[in-house]
Amino acid sequence: MSRIHSEVSEFLSAEAPKYVKQVPMITVSKGRVSIKEQTPYIINTPGKNIPFAIIDTSGQTTSLDKSGALVLLTKSQLIIKNSSSESRAIGLDEIDHLIIDQKTLYEWIETFIAVFPVILFPFILFFSFLYHVIQVLLIAWIGTVFAKKFQTELGFKTLMRLAVVSFTPAIILQTIHAILDIPFPFRAPISLIITLGYLYYAVGSNSEHTFSVPNKTL
Repeated sequence: MSRIHSEVSEFLSAEAPKYVKQVPMITVSKGRVSIKEQTPYIINTPGKNIPFAIIDTSGQTTSLDKSGALVLLTKSQLIIKNSSSESRAIGLDEIDHLIIDQKTLYEWIETFIAVFPVILFPFILFFSFLYHVIQVLLIAWIGTVFAKKFQTELGFKTLMRLAVVSFTPAIILQTIHAILDIPFPFRAPISLIITLGYLYYAVGSNSEHTFSVPNKTL
């Protein structure tokens, strides 16, 4: 979460101003769009002569089919291109009065950056849990190979518990790197090797026999 939030914040801080500074003041009144500039008004992709968004209240441009742009704002609709062949149109009839200028866009971006972690957290939590469950099952299966090597009988549920515990050092290591924002190259393979090492030791420890020493009377 920390890493993703940091990357998104840095990306928006660096890239968003390149787009925002091209946006004119847009007024939406009773579902109708108007700008002071002559239309069609083109917002280009920074550094390229490629249209990113088109504002056309004159009716000359009605779709994105023959355009490389991803967004089209007409007099009454916002059209967004989902893919090379599909677009989604959003009607503006329900908007009574709205003014969008560069200051407003910056405020929206700041709000998005602040709210983004809260929105993302449930999804990250779910997919992280699912990802690690799959890893535990895989590591537990490898544990059966270790169990055969050490000639010890361990059930799959027991190997799953050992796999979960074996993951702990790697997860702590990843968390520290994420919090301190320290690069961790080859994170996945290194974590796997650490986990397998701990699991190998755990399975091996279960193969050791303990002997009771009889009491000796002096």
